[in-house]
Amino acid sequence: MIRNVAAIVGGIVIAFVTVMLVDMLNHSIYPPPPGLDVSDPEAFRPYLDTLPIGAFLLIMASSVVAAFVGTLAASFIGTMQPRNCAIIVGGMVLAATVANFIAIPHPLWLAIATLAGVVVSAWAAMRIAASSRPEPVLD
Repeated sequence: MIRNVAAIVGGIVIAFVTVMLVDMLNHSIYPPPPGLDVSDPEAFRPYLDTLPIGAFLLIMASSVVAAFVGTLAASFIGTMQPRNCAIIVGGMVLAATVANFIAIPHPLWLAIATLAGVVVSAWAAMRIAASSRPEPVLD
């Protein structure tokens, strides 16, 4: 039980650290203007309109990669079925991604592609973890 909780918490931490690292990369390649208030959607919208497609792809990659690595880590560390870890960690990344898209205005295509990518990457990590676990021995 403790190992499963640690696996899920660890998977979530790994996922959010991944998002932070990719976002730091994104901000170093495409720096925001000085003094930009990201908590103000009206001030943030003009900045988003100036971003190239590469910046949006990095935004999408941060959530998709985070869902994959976080789910995969939790599925391998935990002792319960990989599907359970995948649902919990992938669900948390999906919820955080939805909250981000609600809080900060993004193009609709980016939101749809990112949300679909999060679901697919969590599913793929679950399948990888499930296929690499040995079959249980029944006595």
